[in-house]
Amino acid sequence: MRQSFVFGLFVLCMAIGIAPAPAQVPERLTIATSAEPDSIDITRGIFPPVNYVVLRNVYEALWGYSNDGKVMQTVATWERSPDAKTITFHLKHGVKWHSGDELTADDVVFGYERLRKLTPPDMRHFKFVDKVEALDKYTVRISFNAPDVTFFDGVSLFPADRAYHDRVGEKNFAEHPDGFGPYQWVDYQRGQYIDLKAFPGYYGMKPQIQNVRFLFIKDNDVRVEKLRSGDVDMIMDTPFTAVAKLQAEGFRVVKLPANPTVSLEFDFLNKNAPWADIRVREAIAHAIDTSAIIKGLFDGVPEIYPRLAPGEAGFDLSLKPYKYDPALSKKLLGEAGYPSGFKMPLYYASGFFYGFQQTTEAVVLYLKAVGIECEVHELEGPKGFAFVRNAQHDPGVQIVSVSGMPIANSGLPSLEALYLSFYPKSPFVLYDDPKLTQGIETAQTELNDKKRDDEIKAMNKYLYDQYASITLWDGMSVFAMKKNVHYQPIEHRMPFLTLENVTMSK
Repeated sequence: MRQSFVFGLFVLCMAIGIAPAPAQVPERLTIATSAEPDSIDITRGIFPPVNYVVLRNVYEALWGYSNDGKVMQTVATWERSPDAKTITFHLKHGVKWHSGDELTADDVVFGYERLRKLTPPDMRHFKFVDKVEALDKYTVRISFNAPDVTFFDGVSLFPADRAYHDRVGEKNFAEHPDGFGPYQWVDYQRGQYIDLKAFPGYYGMKPQIQNVRFLFIKDNDVRVEKLRSGDVDMIMDTPFTAVAKLQAEGFRVVKLPANPTVSLEFDFLNKNAPWADIRVREAIAHAIDTSAIIKGLFDGVPEIYPRLAPGEAGFDLSLKPYKYDPALSKKLLGEAGYPSGFKMPLYYASGFFYGFQQTTEAVVLYLKAVGIECEVHELEGPKGFAFVRNAQHDPGVQIVSVSGMPIANSGLPSLEALYLSFYPKSPFVLYDDPKLTQGIETAQTELNDKKRDDEIKAMNKYLYDQYASITLWDGMSVFAMKKNVHYQPIEHRMPFLTLENVTMSK
């Protein structure tokens, strides 16, 4: 009887021109990720690739990115002076912070001041900025002491709500984020979850999904099982070994070549370390079968390029992965004075990205086969950055690490990736080569794109020939989701999750 009544009502509605109500979208999207921010205040975070996963939905910079990764105007328009030493931004009028305050030029200056003072990566990004000044309520001028061709790609300038900060004080400002992005803050339980909700006053296109929960689950297998059980709608950092199985089970999988490039990175500051000899670095390069790691450990999901990936400025097709040749490796070690090998500290980064521990275990076995005994140390999260910064001032420390370097598909321009990985003034670099330093400084002020790309190509060839770092595999961010969830990540950028690009059906 009930079914007959419902069917009759449907027919009646259609007959008189009333369309039935559309299927309701689920009330909340739940995402499982390992990427818990080190700070929920984006103006004082240590590691943007992790912090941005959640926070770029709450905060916005002065510009955004289209789906193909190109810089686009969003909350402001701008023009650049012919000598590239001045950029003038014009803010849209009436843009509201989640607090209700209006976005002004003073907020841009305040955000810049906080980023430069409190955020180590931005100290580097703003290297050529002379001053940031508010010309009027909606106009900001950035002046540079030298042209910075990487500014829009290499940095994100996040405004900060000065009026809100003055009302609530520093402690509340840091603990209760206030952005002008499509989502606003609801709740944060450290180590558990962050809840967001769509901001009704958002100036741009309104997102479809109203409520979002980011669950922080470090265990890769647990994230997968949460998806299978229906407890979550989407997972990030999907283990490569689970990809084919999830696809066979009907889950949607989206792959994004992305930061980081998993590499064996050497400390070049200690001139007495065995790997200060190029023959030792070459021996290590030929001792590791990177193809076997990719196929055997990760089901062939990630890719490998020795330096940059196709489509990136300075890509060199002639560079190939180093050949696996343990006999050559032993020969080179003997020539360098280590016929019986040596002991080597090997650090690996944990807590951020999938696959580092498994890769480290494989590297240990490969190096042991040629006589190098590794003493393995884990560096979790921000502790690793503090460790490296301290090592910059202690040339007696010996460090070789399996780490995530911004090389291929880093989300940064190729020149900025070089700066971040190999420029001695970068806060996370244990490399100092005058030739490369000069090359980077020259390229940073080169306004001719062709000349700059040629310089980048030459520098990457130099690094390749010097075995400055050894690419083990290139990052691949894999999003797995239910059938009713659709996501289009932004290409060529860090794998943060832009919620406005997520849609759901019932």
